[in-house]
Amino acid sequence: MDFLDRHDELSRLRSLSSRKKGGFAVVYGRRRIGKSCLLMKWCKETGGLYLVADTSSAALQRQALAIGIAERFPGFDEVLYPSWSSLLRAISQRGMAEGWHGPVVFDEFPYLVASDSSLPGVFQSWIDAELSANGLLIAISGSSQHMMQGLVLDRTSPLYGRAESMFSLAPLAAGHLQKALHLSSSVEAIKAYSVWGGVPRYWQSAEPYGSRLDESLEELVLSPLGLYHEEANYLLRSEAPSAIGLRPYLDAIGFGAHRISELAARLQQPATAMSRPIGQLKELGLVRREIPFGENEHNSKRTLYIIDDPFCHFWFRVLGPRRSLFDSSTKQGRLLLWRKYADAVFAFQWEDLARKNVHKCPGLLTPGSDGQIWMPARRWWQENHPEWDMATTNLDGSVGLLGEVKWSDKPFTAREISTLSKEMLSRERPPAIPAKTIFVLVVPSVTRGAKAPDGVRLLTADDILAATLS
Repeated sequence: MDFLDRHDELSRLRSLSSRKKGGFAVVYGRRRIGKSCLLMKWCKETGGLYLVADTSSAALQRQALAIGIAERFPGFDEVLYPSWSSLLRAISQRGMAEGWHGPVVFDEFPYLVASDSSLPGVFQSWIDAELSANGLLIAISGSSQHMMQGLVLDRTSPLYGRAESMFSLAPLAAGHLQKALHLSSSVEAIKAYSVWGGVPRYWQSAEPYGSRLDESLEELVLSPLGLYHEEANYLLRSEAPSAIGLRPYLDAIGFGAHRISELAARLQQPATAMSRPIGQLKELGLVRREIPFGENEHNSKRTLYIIDDPFCHFWFRVLGPRRSLFDSSTKQGRLLLWRKYADAVFAFQWEDLARKNVHKCPGLLTPGSDGQIWMPARRWWQENHPEWDMATTNLDGSVGLLGEVKWSDKPFTAREISTLSKEMLSRERPPAIPAKTIFVLVVPSVTRGAKAPDGVRLLTADDILAATLS
């Protein structure tokens, strides 16, 4: 699979490379998100040195790194380095002697810290004493988001405030998926995104299967022999310290418990014990908090907790609750089980994708009008009132947007579009929506010639996927 997107991230790293005084960069993000690929591309462009750590003792880690460094500096591994400071100092000296300024990248840096807790302090001394003097460029990266954030964002950490460039690598936009997997339509891309999300490593594994989504899921996930069959546990265990203890909370959400009271009942724990583990899952990017449009996020009592990562949502909604069935079934049985829940998975992610990106779709506001930027949309719900899939206003609150999102892998007909539009226009509005309102109907595709009636803007998968790239 070709290297996709990451233009902004590469631009930041290239900008750092152009500095003469050196610097310190930090890149972090969940497993398989493409950090290593990004950093290796940067090193290849700049003649940098890419090193990846592993779990071992500090002495063996230094020996392994020295072997990697010897690829750039021959003979570097012929010396025994008794401490981290001696190894880091040797890198600076060899670089200065050869007029080389990096970058030198330490990928999976948390593995090094796990074996020697004094390493952040040693790195601080190295950065402060030598980088500016020698113009060396250093970068660290890691998949343990909890530890990486602690290393650079915690005020008590020695590395706090040292980074000139620091960012978390986000998932790739859904708009890239059709090209990446060689899919024939935007609808196929929506279905693929519903299970693979924006994780490049999953895309790379699924690429050989093209449009054969069921086959790729069977081979890679549903089968007990699949590469990602145990992926949920792997992601949690890869955190440092391990986050596997949070698995029951994801299981409960996968079973349909989205409120604190429901989670507490499922797990047979007091509701007061939910805030810490849910907060940890939010920090890891696995769970998000959802409140209705118009509610104050600081004091809203109508809160839902949703698994935010598409792959994890699929895993905990479909595979996790039925592991014994999937593991004991034949290939045909596993596919029948998956197909039973597939449309629900597609519909959930399609609605979520549309809601997150509708505010970026062009043409919904009159050019030149005041407040022509939309705020991000949210769902709206309230007891005994009809729900709205998306609700928002423009920047100054003078214009509202209300919309409904419908899923089907078959094109919607003109009659269906007309019926859905009339129902939407007659529905009760949320109280926070202004009188001047634009109505939007979002469907994956339509039959030829199908149009929305006056007063309704029709958007399709083509529009939403394009918006993800803007």
